[in-house]
Amino acid sequence: MLLSELPCSVLKPQRDKLNAMLSIHERPETHHVATERSEDIPTLIAHMRRMGIPQILDRHVPTRAYWGNLSVGWTAVVWLAHLLSCSDHKASTVQQWVSAHPETLRWCTGSPVTSADVGIDRLHDVLIGLSHNARWQAIETDLNQHALRTWTLSAEQVHLRLYEGRSWHISPRGSLQIAKTHHRRARTLRPSIMLATLNPSNMPLVTWSFPGDRVPAVSFTEMLEQISRILPRQPYRFVGDALTAIELRGAIHMRNGKYLFLLPDALVDPAHSFTDRSLPDVSALFSASNSDHANLSAVRGIEWYVPASAEIDGTTVSWHERRIAMRAPVQAHLLEESLRTRLKRAEEALLALCERKRGKRRLRSLDAVQEAANAILDSYQVRGLLRLNFAEQIEERLVRRYRGRPTGVRVERNVRLTVSTDTDALTRATQRLGWQIFGSNIPQQELSADRSLSLAASPVPGFERLHGRPLSLTPHEVHTPELEIGLIRLLALGLRTLALLETIARLQLIREGLLSAIDDERALSRTTSERLLEAFRDIMLIPGAHRLPRSATPLSLLQKRVLHLLMLSPDIYHAGDAA
Repeated sequence: MLLSELPCSVLKPQRDKLNAMLSIHERPETHHVATERSEDIPTLIAHMRRMGIPQILDRHVPTRAYWGNLSVGWTAVVWLAHLLSCSDHKASTVQQWVSAHPETLRWCTGSPVTSADVGIDRLHDVLIGLSHNARWQAIETDLNQHALRTWTLSAEQVHLRLYEGRSWHISPRGSLQIAKTHHRRARTLRPSIMLATLNPSNMPLVTWSFPGDRVPAVSFTEMLEQISRILPRQPYRFVGDALTAIELRGAIHMRNGKYLFLLPDALVDPAHSFTDRSLPDVSALFSASNSDHANLSAVRGIEWYVPASAEIDGTTVSWHERRIAMRAPVQAHLLEESLRTRLKRAEEALLALCERKRGKRRLRSLDAVQEAANAILDSYQVRGLLRLNFAEQIEERLVRRYRGRPTGVRVERNVRLTVSTDTDALTRATQRLGWQIFGSNIPQQELSADRSLSLAASPVPGFERLHGRPLSLTPHEVHTPELEIGLIRLLALGLRTLALLETIARLQLIREGLLSAIDDERALSRTTSERLLEAFRDIMLIPGAHRLPRSATPLSLLQKRVLHLLMLSPDIYHAGDAA
């Protein structure tokens, strides 16, 4: 008999008995555990805490009364961690990123972090707090003293870099764009920035902001005084493109400092393009040059002196500036290859002018072909290096009468073009490639010409390494000069974080004898913060559920090695290690 055929009086007691039996046994609880990608977040936050960023910011920037879990310093640290993280799965804004990493951030900061703690009002408060000049100078002084005291960084020279306001803007998606074409809707960061970094660690020392492209001369003296207060009392060498300002060079010379800079026109023609009339004859130097890049190192260059003067704080400073004309062998070889490539492409474009091709309109007049050929020479910048021979052929052809058209003679013009390379002109052009002019007040006994080429021409990373990083701010949200200046100074803290991170790893490699600071500069340049942080991919954090401890993905040998180089304990990735 089926159960459906039983009467309800029989089924009801059986149903009640079954429910009573089920109520005796408790049902197991179900817990939904969502994993988080910790990746390089603990490394960045532990490093910034070791630098003293949250403590120093809280010491100088007051936290408002209505703020919740995070102070100003820790809000800046969380914001910078999102900005500097090299994770492939990073959210576009810091608010979304915080919502996706609540347990990781609570693990690293020691307090709960919500998206409201990094809202737009809190970010604005951080930027406004950093925009005060007196506070910012005190913050930089404390950070520099802490770094120099903790890691005993060597200070050989100070690099001065000037960023004009036209080279900054925020994209509509909220990312930082440097030295790119300004979009129509993008907001330009108008202030100009003077960035002083300590070489060879490339750690930012002083960051100055100016309202326009023209830097006031009085600011140079104040900036040099601030640098002298930070660094130990010893002679330093100043390098960088900011030294093209004669007032800055005069301020350095007045303080008995030394400087070395590269003139803005790096590709100078020593025979024609020098602006100094006191330049001696360099025809003998050209005759000694050889187009073979292997023999270019034999040309040591020439030196001469020019008078220079600047007015500093109402006082006129005069001195004789040393000028050094040097040829960079590697750059000369690369420029020669580029020139020969342009010659080949220009020759192909010139020969294509007169070729017959289906659907192609031919130039039949000599003037039209000559005009098009000159335009090609100018576009490839090879005028005077190619010989062009034009030959015009005129043919008369009888045209028969057709309907209303009478019999006549049609004149057809065909232009032929032959192209050849002017070998002598090409040789002279290649001999003038790769020349650079340096200015300095350092005597020849202390700085040779070869040494100046390696010191002043070496690239120094700056704000360019933050290009494309998410700022979590749209263009219309940075609407006041205070916010612009505060944002620039926040980015300077990010540069300081990356520079110290890679400097600590390089110093550790030098201590272990794996690298030499003098012989392995290329190997040192490969040890970057971005590469070190990429080693921490795929580290997952599993939050604890039902009184279970938190757990994280075990560290690999590479990750433990990177933490050893960074002088950080692996405990920052151990479960339960809260701040």
